[in-house]
Amino acid sequence: MDQKIVEILSSTADEFGKIAKKVNESSKKRKNYSEEAINYLNLCLEVEEVLNEDLESITASDKELRNQDTIVFNTCKILKRNLDNQKSIVTELRHKDELKKEMLDQLLQFIKEFNDTLEEALSNVTRIIEKDNAIVLMDNIITKRKQFQHESLLKLKDLTSTSLSDAEKAIEGSSSNLGRGLDMVKKFKNVEKFVSEKNIQELNNLVDESGKGWNIAVNVNKSSSSQFEFAEKVKKFTNDLYEDSVAIKNLVIQKHHEFEENLQVITVLTVILSIKFKKYLNIEDIIKEIDLTERNERILNLLAYIGAACQDIREVTELNYDMTDASNLNNVIEDKFVRSTQKEIEYFESIQKEVELMTEATRYPVEGSGKNITNGQILEEKLKELIGQL
Repeated sequence: MDQKIVEILSSTADEFGKIAKKVNESSKKRKNYSEEAINYLNLCLEVEEVLNEDLESITASDKELRNQDTIVFNTCKILKRNLDNQKSIVTELRHKDELKKEMLDQLLQFIKEFNDTLEEALSNVTRIIEKDNAIVLMDNIITKRKQFQHESLLKLKDLTSTSLSDAEKAIEGSSSNLGRGLDMVKKFKNVEKFVSEKNIQELNNLVDESGKGWNIAVNVNKSSSSQFEFAEKVKKFTNDLYEDSVAIKNLVIQKHHEFEENLQVITVLTVILSIKFKKYLNIEDIIKEIDLTERNERILNLLAYIGAACQDIREVTELNYDMTDASNLNNVIEDKFVRSTQKEIEYFESIQKEVELMTEATRYPVEGSGKNITNGQILEEKLKELIGQL
């Protein structure tokens, strides 16, 4: 009896059993990682639902703020033209001596000061509207990117569900192979006894089992290779989705910076509208002294322009209060949106980690079954060699 062959058979059979056990364990790990990935995917979808509601609210609010800012801009332009007409009329009145010089000087002073205020307001509101347009555009881009992301999330969930189903089938198959493999290992411990007894029947039975073992390993290797290719596809898809999500997060943060910068300019405009604009209203105390017993077209036009300006100022000041409240409320939602986006990225990172582990767990059955093809063939070959010596 060739003792060296017996030793090879014993060690090879042991390795066959250990590998079969590892393949089974890998399939169980793969299932666990797939389940964890799906759990994080569900959490992602929950956060995404909240994000989409907030985004819808933010987008509508940003458009409304832009519309209000546009109203302020147009009102300021109207007031600017109004002041030009007031100045022209007051200049004519000075030449005609139809009002007291002191009163006309006061009116010109109000017109000049308010003109300076309007220039300041127009400069700020123009900057604000430019930012408004950039913000609305970014809202639209983020909305579209979130739609693409949602579709990818659902696809990834389908892919990981398929991987979970494959893992469950692999566990069932590898458990069966493990039982067969361990039973074969036990029988190989009797090889030396079978040889000494010249029990060719049992040795031939072991030859058959070895052949079945490595042929099963061939099938396992084939299915495992296919599953590994699929796992690699899931991994690549996950990484691509993660990169997309990081890009969306950066867009959200960039847009939030734009919003905060705009908020600072809006604060400056708020002061102008709520304090400086109102100073012009004191002109009403001056024009009360004008005697209207005699009809004078120039004076009537001046009073009409001043009255229209005061009305516009009161309306735009009232609108300013609404804008301030809306801006502050939107800022709260913006902050929440940024935090939720950060949380979503954390879930994506967890998904990426679990899919990475899932892929690695799928790798070993390919390697292990490949080794067991060789091990099974060695067992078959060495057994035949032993039988040939009897």
